[in-house]
Amino acid sequence: MTTAFWAGTGYRSGALVVDQETGEMGVMHGPAAGGFLIKQVRGERDWIAPMRSLRIATDAKRRALGLSPRAVE
Repeated sequence: MTTAFWAGTGYRSGALVVDQETGEMGVMHGPAAGGFLIKQVRGERDWIAPMRSLRIATDAKRRALGLSPRAVE
């Protein structure tokens, strides 16, 4: 199985990220016009965020969703 890392981001498809402009957390899905497509973790909303506003979700944010700490590959 191949994991896609989006050029210039260092994040793979499926990474849990936080949009620092909105404070919302979502799943990275890939490039889109003007940024990267992010899908809301719980809910139906998708949005496009510029790379400069994204950061990987902290372990504390992951635990708040009931997820385990992130694994380092």
